[in-house]
Amino acid sequence: MKRIFIILALFMVGTFVYSISLLQYIYISSINNVLPRGIVLYVIEALLWIVALVIAIRILLKPEYSYNKSYWIIIILLNPLLGIVLYIVFARDFATSKFYKTRPLIASKAFLGFEENTFPNYKIHPYGDIFEFVHNTTGRSVYENDTHVEILNNGDEFFPRLAKELKRAKDYILMEFYIIKTDSIGKIILDILKEKALLGLEVYLIYDHFGSNKHITKDYMDSLKNAGIKIGIFDPQTLSVFNSNLNFRNHRKATIIDGNIGFIGGMNLGDEYNHQSTKFGFWRDTHIVVKGNGVTSLQNVFVKDWYYITCDVLEMKMDKSNEHFPGLFSILESGPDFENGLIRDTYIKMIHKAKKTIKIVTPYLIIEPEIMTSLKIALRSGVEVSLLVPGKHDYIMVGYATLSYYEQLMSLGVRIYEYKDHFVHSKIIIIDDELASVGSVNFDPRSFHLNFEVTSLFQNNAVTDLIKAFENDLLKSEEVMLEKWKKRSIFQKLLQGLFNLFSPIF
Repeated sequence: MKRIFIILALFMVGTFVYSISLLQYIYISSINNVLPRGIVLYVIEALLWIVALVIAIRILLKPEYSYNKSYWIIIILLNPLLGIVLYIVFARDFATSKFYKTRPLIASKAFLGFEENTFPNYKIHPYGDIFEFVHNTTGRSVYENDTHVEILNNGDEFFPRLAKELKRAKDYILMEFYIIKTDSIGKIILDILKEKALLGLEVYLIYDHFGSNKHITKDYMDSLKNAGIKIGIFDPQTLSVFNSNLNFRNHRKATIIDGNIGFIGGMNLGDEYNHQSTKFGFWRDTHIVVKGNGVTSLQNVFVKDWYYITCDVLEMKMDKSNEHFPGLFSILESGPDFENGLIRDTYIKMIHKAKKTIKIVTPYLIIEPEIMTSLKIALRSGVEVSLLVPGKHDYIMVGYATLSYYEQLMSLGVRIYEYKDHFVHSKIIIIDDELASVGSVNFDPRSFHLNFEVTSLFQNNAVTDLIKAFENDLLKSEEVMLEKWKKRSIFQKLLQGLFNLFSPIF
C-alpha cells in the first residue's frame, strides 16, 4: 500500500513540474504564433521579462515575511505573462493614497469622533489592559458596565431573534452582510426590511459584490429599492487592470436597529446558515446580540462603510441608554484601509495575556508566524490551548491548507478537535474563560489583512454561555491524536504540504 502512495506522490510531483513546463512552453509558443517574428517579438518578450522582474523586485522590497512573497515570486518567474496578469488583478496593494482626496473622513479617522468618550477604570478589571491596548491602538471606545451581550447559537436562534427585533424597529435599520441570498431565509428577513421601508423607516443595506452577486436576483433587489431601501454595493468586482480592489472584500456581518440593539457574528443571510443546505445540513455558527452603549461603536462601523461606498455621511440618532451589565465591551474593526492587522494584533496580545486556557474556534486555519510564535510561548508557559475546526470543509483547497498545520500545532501541545461530520463556521477566541471575541474574523491572512472585518471583545457574564457552547461542541467532536495523525499516507502529507505552500494566497 505504501508503494502505491509513493508512486502516486511521485506522479503528482511529476505532473506539477510537467504542468509548469507546459505552461511556460505554451506561453512562449503563444507569443511566437500571435506576434510577428523578428526584432519586435524579442523586444516584447524582453519587456515582459523586465516587467516581471520589476514586480518581483518590488515584492522582495516589501517589509513582509517570506511566506507573503514566495508564491508570487514563483508564479511570476515561472510564467511572466500569467504572473503579471494575476498580480495586477489580485495582488496589488489597497489604494489608500487616494483616500486623502476621495474619502478624507476615513483617511483622517474622523469617524472615531462619532463615538462617545469613555473613561473605564481598566485597573479593576483582570483583563483591563487588553481593552486599554485596544483603545490606545485603535482609538475605539471601551464601554464599562453599560452593554448587554447575549450569545446566539446557530441560525435557529439568530434568524428568529433578528426577525423579531427588526419588526420592533421604530426609526431606522442598518444592515450589512458579506453574503446575502434571495432564497427562503433571505427573503424572510429582506421582506421585513421592505415592510419597514414602506412604513417610512430609514433602511440601509450593504452587501459585498463578490460574496453576494451570484446569489441575488435583480428583480427582487429592484423591489427593495422601489420600496425605499437604500442599497450600497461594496466594491463591485470588475475584472480590470484599473480595479486595484478586486482582492479586498467586506466580510462583515452586522445589523443595527434604532441605535440601541445590534447583531454581530459569523452568520450571513442565506439558507445554509439556517441548516437548509443539502450539502452541509446542520451548520454550526455563532452570533451575538448587543444592547446598550456599545451599539454606538457597531453603528459607527456601518456609517463608515456607507461613506466608503457612497461618500455620504449618515447622521443617525444614536441611543445612549445604559444597560446595567457588569464588565467591559468594545468593537474592533480591521481592513486594508488604515486598519490593517489591528484585530490580529489584539488576538496576539490576548494570547500573550493568557494564564490558563486559550480556546479558538475557526472554520479556516492558516497560521501566520506571529500567531504560531505566540501560541508556542503560551504553551511553554503552561497554558492549555484547544482548537475547534470543521470535520467537513466547504472549500477543498482551504481544507487541505488547514490540515497542513495540524502536526506542527499538536507537536507544540495544541489539542485539536474536529466537529464530527459537520462544518463549523463560528469565529471565536476565549482567554482563561473570562475574555472573549466573537465576530467575522477567521484565523487566516485573508481575514487579518485583506478583508474588511469586525469583531466584538467582551469580558462579562456572556463569556460563561460561550464556554458552555464550546464544551457542548467538544462532545460532538473528535480529537485528532498526534501519533495517529503522523501515520497518514505520504500522498496526504504531500497534498497538504503543497496547499500549505500556497496557503497565504487563499
